[in-house]
Amino acid sequence: MNLALSDEQAMVRDMVRRFLADRYDATTMAKGPMPLDDWRALGELGLFALLMPEQAGGLGGGAAEVMIVSEEMGRALAISPLAESILLCGRAIIGSPAAERWCERLLQGDALLAFARGGECADGKLSGSAAIVRDGMDADAFVVETAAGGLFLVDAMDSAVRRRPVRLVDGSMAAQVHFDAAEAVALTLSATQWDEAQALAGLSIVAELVGAMATLLDLTVDYVGQRRQFGKPIASFQVVQHRCARMYTWLEQSRSMLLKAALVEEEERVRTVTAAKAYVGDAALKLAEEAVQLHGGMGVTDELAVGRGLRRVLLLSRLHGGGSVAREALAA
Repeated sequence: MNLALSDEQAMVRDMVRRFLADRYDATTMAKGPMPLDDWRALGELGLFALLMPEQAGGLGGGAAEVMIVSEEMGRALAISPLAESILLCGRAIIGSPAAERWCERLLQGDALLAFARGGECADGKLSGSAAIVRDGMDADAFVVETAAGGLFLVDAMDSAVRRRPVRLVDGSMAAQVHFDAAEAVALTLSATQWDEAQALAGLSIVAELVGAMATLLDLTVDYVGQRRQFGKPIASFQVVQHRCARMYTWLEQSRSMLLKAALVEEEERVRTVTAAKAYVGDAALKLAEEAVQLHGGMGVTDELAVGRGLRRVLLLSRLHGGGSVAREALAA
């Protein structure tokens, strides 16, 4: 297993890092969703095309590229729809009649797809509700997994679709969506293809968590080196050193799980991503909580990036059932 980045992968990492560094710092990261203009700019840079298969008009990037891009997003605590709009919904529509209409716009950052669970479809009409749909208020269309397990695409502009805003813990907006016999296009991907799409989206979430962990650790180490008590930096106290060392251990163990999930053979990816989700979500949450504790009372406020980072990690660690659902899947 080669853990070193190729020259091309290093260029992608550096490009994304520079792009995000120009827009986020400790005072702005995780303060709200990525502006649509920045999302479109990433599309124009070819980032979304890199992560999509060639049959969708993309460049055929794989799990390693997903890891690289998503970890940089996590480092900046950028709140974006990358995992679900591009990697999950984007792959779900490949090969369907909807692909021609949506793929090009999706790759350019001009369209946003959101993933919803719920409802029933009969005779091409979708009815029912989806409780919490991330980015549902801004979505141009929904990829819906019904209670029976079918996958359908629904245009968000359909008059039979109603949306009500819901604010999530990290400040982003979701939606409660109700479908009242909305026109639904059946998606044709196989169960294996759907599992692979979910695995890549899960890998993206794990990578975001690892990136966020790295930033929260860096902010904490910097803070305890400056904060003085009893005439000396609190970083000189053994108990603080031990807590920082534990945070570092959680980060490195999580990074190892991420690397394994990204670099294994395709047939092993679903299980290794599930294993990474089972560990990393909980480890990231513990690290974020420790970062807040070491910052003291102001750590929970909106003024500091660690407080906002904790809320971002809290959301990411619970997506699609989080670690508990992943552990159940591994035990099945």
